[in-house]
Amino acid sequence: MTSFTSFLTAKRTIEDRAINRVVWDRFVDALADSTVADHPIDEPVRIVEIGVGTGSMLARLVEWNALPPKVSYRAIDIDSETLAVARRRLPEKLRDAGYSVETTDSGFEATRTESNTPTQTLAVTFETGDGFEQTDKADAVIASAVLDLVDLPEAIKQLQNLLDDGGVLYAPFTFNGHTSFQPAAPADETIERLYHRHMDEIRDQPGSSRAGQQLLTALPVAGYTVLDAGGADWIIRPRDGTYPYDESTVLSFLLSTIDTALADYPEETLSVEHRRQWIETRYEQLDDGALTLVAHHMDVLARLG
Repeated sequence: MTSFTSFLTAKRTIEDRAINRVVWDRFVDALADSTVADHPIDEPVRIVEIGVGTGSMLARLVEWNALPPKVSYRAIDIDSETLAVARRRLPEKLRDAGYSVETTDSGFEATRTESNTPTQTLAVTFETGDGFEQTDKADAVIASAVLDLVDLPEAIKQLQNLLDDGGVLYAPFTFNGHTSFQPAAPADETIERLYHRHMDEIRDQPGSSRAGQQLLTALPVAGYTVLDAGGADWIIRPRDGTYPYDESTVLSFLLSTIDTALADYPEETLSVEHRRQWIETRYEQLDDGALTLVAHHMDVLARLG
């Protein structure tokens, strides 16, 4: 069975392709704006990432040169195992990007000096816990692939305690109601409907299968201004019968997740035999390098106040 940490690491290339560049650029501009105006010039821009996973978002920010010159970055995750992976992986990612890195008790401090550009300083701390319970103020909060897994109105209300007035919430890869596979199969419509219903009504964990679009109305009600939003669809497809990078790992994990969800339904809703036939066929197509996935997500950027 594919581990959760392997899934988180493997989906990096998929999300690099999927990320909405218009919303991303607006977010990067908002981070830069935090270094001017009312922000003290000698103070770092304070970023908090909730659900940091194995560190892909911070690696992306570094590798794509998207950070302001001075940054304080709190990386929070409720899962200590995935956070430990991030703590191991990220220093090497930063060194590859030209930073010198020194470890600290709580994380690391990194510096990069290049000609004709300001010195880049990045202080990262790792914290195991529930990011929605934090109250230390931040200029920006990142919640990547997180807000479809929580009680949405309550979560964005809680984040008001974390964001300074005028701070921004960046919520990329928020799931938004479509999961489809190719080649098409007769049971696909039923499988997709029951899988999404499981997200909405059955699983113990809260959340919504249409959280992306729900953000657009829930944020203004809670006192945020939506700055931008756009689609960020995952597309995983084989090339010449194989999957690039480690993207078959993501497909395997998602098939297992769907199968586990469908198993919660009684026999009269979905028979064990129909579920088994569908999932076995999909795994065979994956092994043959013939399975394609399209999953809809939304990237949303909002400002508090």
